[in-house]
Amino acid sequence: MGASGVLRSVNPNRCGVSSAHQALLYGSEEEFLAGTVRFIQDGLECSEPVRIATTDRNVAWLRAALGADARQVAFCDDSQWYRHPVRALAALHSTVQAASRDGRRLRMIGERMWTACTAQEKREWARHESLVNAVLASGDAALVCTYDTGVVDPDVVANVARTHPGLVVNGESRPSPDYIDPVVFNAEFNRSPLPELLPPALWLRFRQLDQLAVLRAFVTSHATEAGAAAQSVGQFVQAVDEVATNAVEHGGGSGVLQIWTGPHTIVCEVSDTGAGLPDPLAGHLPPDSFTAHGHGLWLARQFSDLLELHSDSAGTTVRLHLTLD
Repeated sequence: MGASGVLRSVNPNRCGVSSAHQALLYGSEEEFLAGTVRFIQDGLECSEPVRIATTDRNVAWLRAALGADARQVAFCDDSQWYRHPVRALAALHSTVQAASRDGRRLRMIGERMWTACTAQEKREWARHESLVNAVLASGDAALVCTYDTGVVDPDVVANVARTHPGLVVNGESRPSPDYIDPVVFNAEFNRSPLPELLPPALWLRFRQLDQLAVLRAFVTSHATEAGAAAQSVGQFVQAVDEVATNAVEHGGGSGVLQIWTGPHTIVCEVSDTGAGLPDPLAGHLPPDSFTAHGHGLWLARQFSDLLELHSDSAGTTVRLHLTLD
């Protein structure tokens, strides 16, 4: 079927899409275009800005299908937009807020590359997709996330319907019967155990805030010796310090730091014996600048290359990763 056939086969969505966050699973060019072209064209007809971050192949498909309309669409570099789940969420939040201030609904299509993605990264990207719903609820925007079924793993597909309130099937939008509220979804993830690791190379027990200077020096020395860049070391040490501070102030008054070093990564884990995180979304969304709490875990997520978390009534464990250059 050619582009014109795709356009005729799709029932149009009108201005103001019913679901702000939709997922499209596709296995061919026809299925991809059937779920995206009308969404884009309706946005242009309603004078809504359209932003697309997808693969080079998909960009070529869309440019050919849209023709002259492609000049009205902002095509972004997906490799930059989707490099880090927490930073991508922050960028999305900023983009949505800016569009809302302009008074126009923003339409977006996004797809990240799933190749060379570890199991831990897939988990955090699933969190990202769930949290996108909270970001979109803060402004006026609609996002279609596309997934190439020839590339993504079954475990990724399994979470798509749980993290997207809407699904695009045969060019039509329909509610997802398996959708889970972000608070419930992230609480479930927080309770899931972290992967087992070998015994750590180093560990340190701390009990008071004035002992954190030793902890910072401990992490700085180890990361520097492992070959991490100076700027990365500084930010990573701040991330570990924020988590350790939370352990002392909110996690029972003490904690344990453990460090592992691999060929390409340093992992620092901070665990406490507190009552667990009361808010499953803590540290995921940009904190209000006028509030006193919530900044530490947010900064820790921003300043580490990957942050994993387990939290229940027996305590909280935060595992921070730094990629070595």
